[in-house]
Amino acid sequence: MSKHKLIIIALIAITFAAINISVINAQNIQDSEICYGYGSSDLQPKGIGNTVFPYTEKIGFWVQIQNPADVNYRIIWNDPDDNQYRNQAVEIIKKSGADWGIAFDSINIAETTARNKLGVWDVELYIDGELARAGQFQIISYEEIQQQIAKVIEDKNELVDLLDDLRNDYDELQDEYDQLQTDYADLQEQVGTESDYEKLQDDYDELLDDYEALKANQSSTRTMMYAAIVVALIAIVVAVYFGVLKK
Repeated sequence: MSKHKLIIIALIAITFAAINISVINAQNIQDSEICYGYGSSDLQPKGIGNTVFPYTEKIGFWVQIQNPADVNYRIIWNDPDDNQYRNQAVEIIKKSGADWGIAFDSINIAETTARNKLGVWDVELYIDGELARAGQFQIISYEEIQQQIAKVIEDKNELVDLLDDLRNDYDELQDEYDQLQTDYADLQEQVGTESDYEKLQDDYDELLDDYEALKANQSSTRTMMYAAIVVALIAIVVAVYFGVLKK
């Protein structure tokens, strides 16, 4: 093969590669939804929502792509334990008369093991092995919701009872406070004014002076009593002494 032909073949390969790359780059992810399905004519999502129950029939991942290219599209589902549940290659469903299409895949729930995998799921769209769009949904148990609601109601009732107890305690404290205020007012009336306090203080001071004087007098009286006793004893001793002499 001549060198000229090799150059032509290389140019053709490069041209096709450039065309393929331009087509791939031209596509664009416009929107995505977690939903039940899509309309057969308008391709719009139906039953949009990312929370389902174990008895839900199925759930799907809908992705709208502008100018979809001839490449590999794959949707992967991962359960709440981050285990791959489904890995599915998908074909683009093109919108008639438009320049866009959708990638769609779904999983059944009610009649499969997925119903027992409660929690948050991840679903991802890969284009030629590259992550292009991701979404999340969760499977929840209606019974658990009922239990949670019942627990909330129980907690609410306990709070109401506690609030009633607090109100009763408050009323009792309020009554005690009111009674204390009344007793204090009565005490103020009994004790009197500031002048009464001053008079009481003067009386106390006078009483204290009298007490000190009384102590001093008691000391003097006690000394005089001691002296009288000593004199009497001396007199008795002298009388006895002279009585003995007379005998």
